[in-house]
Amino acid sequence: MDSLFGLAPLVLIFPVIGVLFNGLVGRRFVTYDRKMGELWSGWFATIMALSAFVVVLLLNVALHTNHFHADPVLLGNWIVIPGGNFSVPWAMQIDTLSVAMMLVVTGVGSIIHIYSIGYMHGDPDFSRYFAYLNLFLFFMLILVSGNNYLVLFVGWEGVGLCSYLLIGFWHERLAKDGTMKNANAARKAMIANRIGDAAMILGIILTFWAFDSVVFDDVFESAIELFKAQEMVPIFGTEMALGTVLTAVTLLFLVAATGKSAQLVLHVWLPDAMAGPTPASSLIHAATMVTSGIYLIVRSNVLYELARASGTTVVGSLTSSDVVALVGAATALYAGLIAFTQYDIKKVLAYSTVSQLGFMIAAAGMGAYVAAMFHLITHAFFKALLFMGAGSVIHGMEHGHHEVAHGHHDHEDDGFDPQDMRFMGGLRAHMPVTFWTYVIGALALAGIAPFAGFWSKDEILAHAFDAHNQDISATMFVVYILLTLAAVCTAFYMGRQLMMVFFGQSRHKAATHAHESTPVMTFSLVLLAAFALVAGLFNFPKFNGQEVIPQTLVLEHWLEHSLQVFELAEEGIVEEKMVPHTPTSLQPGVAAMSFGLAVLAMGAAAVVYAGRPKTATDRDPTQMVPGLWGVFGRLPIDSFYMKLLIPGFNRFSAWLGFKFEWSFWHDFFHERVIRDTFVWFADLSANVLDAQGVDGIVNGLGSVTKWLADGIRVSQTGYARTYALSVFLGAVALLIYFLWPFMMGQ
Repeated sequence: MDSLFGLAPLVLIFPVIGVLFNGLVGRRFVTYDRKMGELWSGWFATIMALSAFVVVLLLNVALHTNHFHADPVLLGNWIVIPGGNFSVPWAMQIDTLSVAMMLVVTGVGSIIHIYSIGYMHGDPDFSRYFAYLNLFLFFMLILVSGNNYLVLFVGWEGVGLCSYLLIGFWHERLAKDGTMKNANAARKAMIANRIGDAAMILGIILTFWAFDSVVFDDVFESAIELFKAQEMVPIFGTEMALGTVLTAVTLLFLVAATGKSAQLVLHVWLPDAMAGPTPASSLIHAATMVTSGIYLIVRSNVLYELARASGTTVVGSLTSSDVVALVGAATALYAGLIAFTQYDIKKVLAYSTVSQLGFMIAAAGMGAYVAAMFHLITHAFFKALLFMGAGSVIHGMEHGHHEVAHGHHDHEDDGFDPQDMRFMGGLRAHMPVTFWTYVIGALALAGIAPFAGFWSKDEILAHAFDAHNQDISATMFVVYILLTLAAVCTAFYMGRQLMMVFFGQSRHKAATHAHESTPVMTFSLVLLAAFALVAGLFNFPKFNGQEVIPQTLVLEHWLEHSLQVFELAEEGIVEEKMVPHTPTSLQPGVAAMSFGLAVLAMGAAAVVYAGRPKTATDRDPTQMVPGLWGVFGRLPIDSFYMKLLIPGFNRFSAWLGFKFEWSFWHDFFHERVIRDTFVWFADLSANVLDAQGVDGIVNGLGSVTKWLADGIRVSQTGYARTYALSVFLGAVALLIYFLWPFMMGQ
């Protein structure tokens, strides 16, 4: 058992080996022999990812053997301040929550690696791409395996860096309007995430000041003890109520999660992240970066539940957890409505990701941490499947357009975009494997039974409905309504996408010449489709309180060993009805409503888009819906960023760069104040202080010496009588000096 836990560092070491191989020698292999070099580069990185996955499986076995008791695996002391009694270890938290996350990261990440070998074939920076991919896994594994907030933050910043590198991977490519679209998208992601990262730093600082530690177990134990004793928390030279401190910390962590997990209003970077290679988009959206915020909140479950139990409110009767739930639910609906108005096949999925992340954040805010993790896991499978399916479609459209362009020398530019669904249609006949796997992913995302998304999404809706019935919070009813409407939107826009891409007539010659992707790509699609079909078994509910299969509620039984709020409920520290147990039995009313609405929404999409649009220039049928395209088609928050905030920022940065930095700081301050003052002082020193001061003193001493010498020289006559007279006068002076006291005494 101990030997298996000792393998934990290999989870981090294997991806690093992949980074070093591709970063140092991978390009040479590819340059020397493209075919063999790509095999070496791609498969070496993939084997490293798969090796990390195998190690995580062994850690899973170790936890079972150890009766789910988790001990940190210490890698070394990181920050030690003996005088301040402060120590932060670099240690790995190998518990059921971290292992669940690592299984998703390495498992789905490995499949994405395999898919990338086929998708990135022929790219001049093939090995650089796989180096970035392994680096992404490395930092994400640091994030989910660290045993304290500072190590988590290292991974947090690392995945932000890797997202920047992958989004801007094709940074030299220009958009049709001549702008550096990919590079700008990468910068947008980096800047938007800095806001959340700043909140994360403040939250960690406040946590340390309040609890004298940043280690998860120590922080949680200290918070629980203070809550039991109802003690005030000494912080920043004063004392504050524990509920106030926890509310501040949890709100700061919410802002951090809002950045990384793309919630209102920091979600604007995620749709633009489509600029990177499609497999990288799949990795960002499904298994890594965007799940960081959900993991942070779930890992901090004790802080959120104690903040809720303290009764401290933010606005009115809303606790910080209620705010989390409302932000998630609002994001889910808002992004779902925007997805109606998108033509880019990847952007539909991007806004879908924002919406589904809203479901997870809402679940965590309601206290349904297991449901949040369940949806995170199932979403990783079907969203990775959908993104890679979209990549397969784009791949097929690009090859079809290439054949059309080479077969017709008089071919004119008709504005073709391989990602624009208006140029697609009828692809199910040309790409059957992609079609059927995409249908499975779409049905799972839409919440159609028995696919995985139905079970995980239903748990979240059931928890919101159950919380409303128990009158835990009036907010839960609002959350339930918003999430239900978001689920309807999801089913409709996925039905719309299926109809526009795979059904009807081809609306461009490229679609008629599209062909199925390579086996290495379709294999990944089939594998993920299988998980999208059966992953609901990971937390399959009971029916009427009875277990219909032995695997009922596996994930909940697994995670309860890491989620301390279960223990808090058993000890009576928090109310029993606040326990984050998702309803253990299927709620027929909620399930039937969500399933029925999903079927109706997909059916409505099939009817509305049957045979429409007929050409790439036809009007979208939903444009007839009053206000939909006028409001959500304009992306108001994104427009606020791009038309108000960004231009304002650009003007401010131009003023800062040219007026303040150059005209004031450089020209005036450096040239006039610093340079001119220095020149004036140098001139004063050289011409006044040195020439007239130092030289004047030296020359003056010489003149005085000469004057004295001239005066003394007069007495040197050379005559003996003169010297004799001088001796006589000196003797008389000495006699007077010695006899004077006696004379005065008489």
